[in-house]
Amino acid sequence: MAELPERVPEVVMNEKELILGEPMGIRAVAMLIGCSPWSVRQSLLPQGLPHWRSGPSGKLIFYRDQVVRWLIAQQQGRRK
Repeated sequence: MAELPERVPEVVMNEKELILGEPMGIRAVAMLIGCSPWSVRQSLLPQGLPHWRSGPSGKLIFYRDQVVRWLIAQQQGRRK
């Protein structure tokens, strides 16, 4: 049986972009931001919080560094 790597390789988007970061669920994102999962779903997703849905009615997946970059852009008054 093949061994799994200790760490998942990081995806680099391009030289100017940072890595995506570790995948997170909606509860972890809510804790990172300091709000409830309901607020993430009802308020921040419509504002453009980056996420990926695993299927048509599947789980929402967020990437930590991507979320942090989005939050910083929001605080600076820019949308990405």
